[in-house]
Parts: sequence; C-alpha cells; structure tokens
Amino acid sequence: MFANIGESRPSTSSRRHRSRILGAAGAALLLPLAACGTSAASGDGKSIKIGYIAPLSGTASLYAGGFTGGIESAVGVHEKSGGWKLDLKKGDDASDPATSTQVCQRFVNQDHVDLIVAVQPAANAQACRAVAAARKVPYVSFATGAAEFCFPNMWNYGPSPKQAALPLIGYLLAHGSKKFYFLGTDSASPKATFAIAKSQIEAKGGTVVGTGYEPLGTSDFSPDISKIVSSGADTVFSAAVAGDNVTYHKQFAANAGTKNLIQGDMQMVTKTARALGSAAAGVIYAGPYDPSVQNAVNSTYATALKAAAPNVSPGDAILPYQGMTLVDKALDSLPKGEHPTSAAIGKALSAASAETPSGTLTAGANRYVTMPMRMFKVGSDGSSSSVLTTVPSADPSVGCKQ
Repeated sequence: MFANIGESRPSTSSRRHRSRILGAAGAALLLPLAACGTSAASGDGKSIKIGYIAPLSGTASLYAGGFTGGIESAVGVHEKSGGWKLDLKKGDDASDPATSTQVCQRFVNQDHVDLIVAVQPAANAQACRAVAAARKVPYVSFATGAAEFCFPNMWNYGPSPKQAALPLIGYLLAHGSKKFYFLGTDSASPKATFAIAKSQIEAKGGTVVGTGYEPLGTSDFSPDISKIVSSGADTVFSAAVAGDNVTYHKQFAANAGTKNLIQGDMQMVTKTARALGSAAAGVIYAGPYDPSVQNAVNSTYATALKAAAPNVSPGDAILPYQGMTLVDKALDSLPKGEHPTSAAIGKALSAASAETPSGTLTAGANRYVTMPMRMFKVGSDGSSSSVLTTVPSADPSVGCKQ
C-alpha cells in the first residue's frame, strides 16, 4: 500500500534526522529490565486495551480515511458479537518514525495497552514495534509488507511482498508479457518488490530491460516515461507510492508512445483508480478483495463501513478491516474473567482464522497470514475494476525464520 518513505535519497540533514530517529528508537529499547517480563496486565477481565497507530497526517496520509474506517468498522461489528470489550486508543505517527516511537511509548508506558494494531510504512512500523517489544506487547501490522520481517512480537496480517507481487507477475507472464521495465519510488517497498519480480520473470524466461527510481514527491516523470518507450519493453511494472502514483499515471497516459504497453501496478487501489479516471484504464493490479461478491460477510462489512466512514470505499478500507477481524477472532478465543497475558494474546494471534470479505484468512508460519489474492483490471473510466483471476489461498512464502 505504501513504502518505507524514510529511505529516499538521504541528504546530510536527513541523515542527521535519521540519527535522531535511531537514537529515539534505541532509547526505547533501554526501558527497565523488569518491564520485559510476560505477565498479566491489570484489567477487569472483560476488556482489552488496543493501541491503533497509522499515518493520519503527513506524507503517507493519502489513505488515512480508509485505515481508520476499516479499523473502526471492524470494532463496531465485533462489539455486537458479545466477545471481549475492545478499548481503542488512537495514535497518529505523522508519517515519521520518530513520532511513531513517541506515540508507541505513550501506548505502552501510559495507556498500558495489551496490543498494538497498525497500518504503517516499514520504518515507522519498526520504530513502534521496537518500543512494543521492550514490554513484550504484541504488534500486528495490516499493511502490505515492505520487506520480510520476522520478530517475536510482530504479526503480519497484511499481504507479504511475495503474496502481492508473485500472483501479479505470474498473471502477466502467462498472458504475453516478456520484456519488463520497472518504475518505482526510491524506497524500500518498491525495491523489495522488484527484486522478487525480477527473480520470477527471469525464471520464466522473461527479461527486465530497465529500472528507474524517483524520490517521493516527484512531479515530472517524463524522463522515465521516455526511457520506458524507447526501452523495447512490452510491460511496465510500477510501484510509485501515494500521490506520486496519480502523477505518474497521468503523465504516462498522456504520452502517445505508451498506448500499446501493458501495465502492472503494485500500488494501485480503488481510490487511486477513481482519481485517475480514464488514465488508469487497463491497469492490472493485485488485491485480496472483490467488492462485487454477494454474501453475508461482505454485506456486514459494507454496512459497518458506511456507518463508521460513509465517504470511504470498501476497497480502500479492506486491509485494516480484514486484519482487525482476524485480531477480533483471536481475542475472542481467550477465556474471560482473568486478564490475558501478552503470551496468551500472542498464542491466540498465531492460531487465528476468520472469514472476511476477502475470504478465509489463516495465521501461519512466521506470524504471516494465508489469504486469497485476486488480479484486477481497471475499467475505462477508473470507477470500477473487473476480476481477471483468483488465487484462492496465496501463501506469504516469507523466507525469514524466527
């Protein structure tokens, strides 16, 4: 959904800023040793306190409404189930790792949360997770991963890089793509994704004829588009982040030389397609959720989201909603009457399974989740997308072990 926006072409001032960030994160790890044990938090045996953090402002806040709408609608559905009462504490990381550290210090040291749920870029996620780890607080990510993270206190309930990239590249290869050009934001997520894609393309006899990266906030992609047109590529595989994706696709569509190129996009979502309109026509992308599916689970989601966030499209809130639904199922497996320990919460998170609007999500190896993935093609005016094919149970296939 977004990349580690803190790693794009650092200047001297940004390196100093990063040093301050690392210092803040390191300080968070130097909490008193007595705080690192696994023990039962104080509570009434009926409620669980959850810290929710996301970039609600700053560079990565384009999707903030969907993040919060997804979380709050899932909590609203859960409240009607008779399970544990959830006490949600909200925090804004301001698209900044140092702020993420401060918010999560508040969560664990003042609010005494039992777990943290998050939709964060990679750098912000690691800053928060480190703070949570010092007190053995579980951290659950709902974002599409920027890399393969395996930490004892981190659960990844969003698509892994391989889960998102491999089905899309496989589809493109199976439908005629042979020569690929990669274009993305100069940050962690596109680079990790392109490495995964390159390996699969070459294993299947395809080639990568060029790669380009631009810093976040680029306003002119015309030099890159000229290189794409002259490269001999038949397919562009892109990962321009947040608002840059709109800028890139508008300029791409305006260049007559791109007319016959196939486009696969790792950052396309329904909100971006609607903003682009006809400039997004024909773009192929991957995601877990099909809004056209008619069933009770999807109907419950649509109703709950409309109540919590009436201006948010279901496609833009699905990752936090389905992830929070899985968290809810995990927590409801814990017996009431005695406040659960962090170890008990972690064990439940590792064994959770839930029916969501996307399909069945099941926690598995290395605290990642198996889920359906669908390939979509954006329609002529950007307002809707059609499903091309479905991978019913996409394995995250992460290589790290913990």
